[in-house]
Amino acid sequence: MNGNIEKEVKEMLSRMTGFEPEEIGLDMEFVKDLGIDSLKVIEIATAIEKTYKVTVADRHVMQLKTVKEAVKLIQELLDKKNRKRKK
Repeated sequence: MNGNIEKEVKEMLSRMTGFEPEEIGLDMEFVKDLGIDSLKVIEIATAIEKTYKVTVADRHVMQLKTVKEAVKLIQELLDKKNRKRKK
């Protein structure tokens, strides 16, 4: 898993939740552990799109439950973007 993406996601979540980045674990759940509601999940998706210049489908956003899933989704979107660029 890309450590840079993980670090950036934790920093993004820190700004949105008030938790320190080092307090945020990969297995933490957005709703249960971080208190993120569905509106904040949309904000997270928007921040991901702006930061990484990718498009996050609504269906993917609503499926995100943990920090690890967000990191994995970003990595997959970046991989897909890079494959398209190479064609």
